[in-house]
Amino acid sequence: MSADGQVDPPVAQGTPPAATAVGLATTRVSLRRRLLASPATVLALVILVFVVFGATQTDRFLDALTWINILRNAVFLVIVGVFTTMVLISGGLDLSIGSVFVAGAVSAAAAAHAGLPVPVTLMLGTSAGVAVGLLNGILINYARIPSIIVTLGTLFAVRSIVVAVTQGNSIGPLPIEFTTIGQGELFGIPYLIFYAIFIALIGHVLLQYANLGWSIRAIGGNSDASSRFGIPVRALSTLVYTLSGASAAFAGMLMASRLSSGSPSLGSGFELQVIAAAIIGGTSLSGSIGSIPGTVLGALLLSVLSTGLVLLKVDPSLQNFAVGAILILAAGVDQFRKGRMFRRAITPASAKRPAPGKA
Repeated sequence: MSADGQVDPPVAQGTPPAATAVGLATTRVSLRRRLLASPATVLALVILVFVVFGATQTDRFLDALTWINILRNAVFLVIVGVFTTMVLISGGLDLSIGSVFVAGAVSAAAAAHAGLPVPVTLMLGTSAGVAVGLLNGILINYARIPSIIVTLGTLFAVRSIVVAVTQGNSIGPLPIEFTTIGQGELFGIPYLIFYAIFIALIGHVLLQYANLGWSIRAIGGNSDASSRFGIPVRALSTLVYTLSGASAAFAGMLMASRLSSGSPSLGSGFELQVIAAAIIGGTSLSGSIGSIPGTVLGALLLSVLSTGLVLLKVDPSLQNFAVGAILILAAGVDQFRKGRMFRRAITPASAKRPAPGKA
């Protein structure tokens, strides 16, 4: 085993020391290249560069309160982004999460305002997201309607229902038992940050190490082949959409708790921010490729950008320009990566084998 904890490749009996050294060096170089090419590594470096630059422009950038706000603003993107990443990896697309976000917020606010117990309030709010997500999954997988059409339709329909029911009015004030969920702190750190860390860890374990995650990647790569190998493609895809809806509604409840009111104007454009965080984090729109750590860093980058540009007194109209530029760059990197993978896949095996006498 090497000093950095990596297992050294096996060495065949009789292998010359020079050949062994070359093999170990090649392994380390390959590992270093993969690390540097990782979207998460690149994102971490970009965030670091932006933080260093911001710190040289204003002392407030390194203030503890500033970073608490940055992390708290990223919480909602992370919570929903975990399951949006799963949707994208499975080859789908969910544009309804912004409307489900506000539906969860308003449903929970109405229940809390009516004096219902907090557990009942959370259940009712989450149920709104589960219902919309399940509807999306059924229409996409069993009615065979494209995901962009279904989720775009529910985006408009759900928000219209919310506005009609509330008549455009916010619901509040809300009882302290409910607002503590989104406003409480532990050791000076908001509960919201702990929620996001817990959900991100669970999502990462499921996607990276559980059979569920491998099955989601499989259907995103080739749904027909996955079905032939016994993976319940339609049921699994429906489950992923249901989880996406539930997470959006849960995040909406947390926002209502944090603001002490449920406003029908919440979540406007939220779906685009979440999808942007996932894509910036290395998730491919073509399916199969993506990671939870990448999405978390993508959400953090968007939060650092929005907060940092305000501290640097940049024109607010240019903030979305910066996000758009980063999103286009990330999409371009994704296309380059896919093209590179395709070229490697079609390279004849004979071209990779050494010529006779040179082995």
